Amino acid sequence: MNRLTHRAEEALLGAMLFRPEALPAMRWIPAGAFSRPDHAALWQTLNSIDFSKVALNEVPAAVSAAVAQIEDQGIRHTLTPDRIAALANACPTPSSALLYGGMTLEAAIHRSVEQAGEQLRDTARRTETDRARQALEQADKTGKRLASLDRAWAAAPETVRNLLDTQPVEEIATVPRTERARTDLQAEGETVASLLYQPGQLREVTGWLRDKDFSHPQLAAVYRAMATLDERHAPIDPLTVAWEAQRHPGTNPSDQVLAELEQAGMGGTAAFTAERVLHTAALDRLDAAGHDLRNYARHPALAPSALVGHAEQALQPVQDDHQRIQHAEREPELASDKEPAPAAPSPTREVPAPAHEMEI
Repeated sequence: MNRLTHRAEEALLGAMLFRPEALPAMRWIPAGAFSRPDHAALWQTLNSIDFSKVALNEVPAAVSAAVAQIEDQGIRHTLTPDRIAALANACPTPSSALLYGGMTLEAAIHRSVEQAGEQLRDTARRTETDRARQALEQADKTGKRLASLDRAWAAAPETVRNLLDTQPVEEIATVPRTERARTDLQAEGETVASLLYQPGQLREVTGWLRDKDFSHPQLAAVYRAMATLDERHAPIDPLTVAWEAQRHPGTNPSDQVLAELEQAGMGGTAAFTAERVLHTAALDRLDAAGHDLRNYARHPALAPSALVGHAEQALQPVQDDHQRIQHAEREPELASDKEPAPAAPSPTREVPAPAHEMEI
């Protein structure tokens, strides 16, 4: 796409050099939309000249004089009179300047989304677990960046958007990551073991911890079963957990895993380790969102509106994580507001088995 992007930018610049009187109608294209610094500098230079006072045969000289005022020496040396003349001749159809401008802006939006994805991945991989909330603020900034890109595209002429903002022929799906970026199996195991040992702690974490936060499928299944039982005020032990887990789709916990959790049980630590589980999962989903943004941006079938829409959807899980982390940090006292579980039933007198077998 870089080759075509350069050609589109050159065609746009050439059209403006050929017909500089059309520049006022192209103000919706910012200099930052160009992929090369010399192209951006020339665009700024062209927009700084009042061509209504320049005769057509004097345009090359006027442009060269304005280029000579550019502070960057390297750019001045790049934008030689021969280079400017070549750009003027590089435009296939000067009357198609609006379309070339739309193509230039579309390519810029793809680059910006790709860069945002790379930044999210970098942040997710280098941030310490206890700084997850601050890392997720990067996703909020990315959301605002996507909104600004959407506004930039909306500022383009409607005719341009109608020509370029087409729907992809096939459904677009990103290539999955080959591996997770962040895991903390120790925190996951300690959290579930502590909850199984002291189920009363569940009310401290179920408001913000989800089974999807566990990378280990069997630990996720145990937590999901315990949370369901706690919601029903049902007794929680390895047997009731195993029985409830089988009702849910996906992996079931093995007897060995349940036995290990029962043996490793420790009290009073679930809320602390559960925050580590959530923070680690949130950083991993931040990496996944960056992965998806980068891959969507590299897909040429996605026009600007569709690209921004897909990118916003990819960010949604991260934004949800941000809210849950704030909930976990801000409102631990909410756990005490939950309705207490009913008292355990009193022991009943053992009833002798009937003489005949029960029919079911």
